Amino acid sequence: MRSLFALMMVFTILLGGCQKMTESEKQALYQEAEKVVVQHFKEKFELDVVVTSKELLPEMAMSQIGLKGHVKDHDDQTFGISYDYKKKITKNLVISPELEEVIKAKGHDPYAK
Repeated sequence: MRSLFALMMVFTILLGGCQKMTESEKQALYQEAEKVVVQHFKEKFELDVVVTSKELLPEMAMSQIGLKGHVKDHDDQTFGISYDYKKKITKNLVISPELEEVIKAKGHDPYAK
C-alpha cells in the first residue's frame, strides 16, 4: 500500500504544477469520488467505510483521485483505492491484512474483478 502511494506522491511532485482545475472543480470531484468509494464498499463487501484522505493525481499523468480510509469504527481495517473520474470507476484497491480477513469472513473475494 505504501509503494502505491509513494508512486502517487512522485507523480504529484513531478507534475504538480500542471493541474488546471479550479478548487471548486476539485472539491466536486472529491465529493463524487468519496460517494462512489463508500458505495463500492457497501455494495461489494457489505461494509461501511470512512474516507480519511483524498488526493488528486496530476492531470497530465492520469485522471484519478487517490483515496485512503478505514472501516467505520475499525481504524486498523484500512484501504487505499483510486477513482478514475473520467471513466467513473474504482481501481487499484489495496487493503490491510485486517480488512482482507473481514472481507473474506463475509464470503467475498477482495481481489475478484
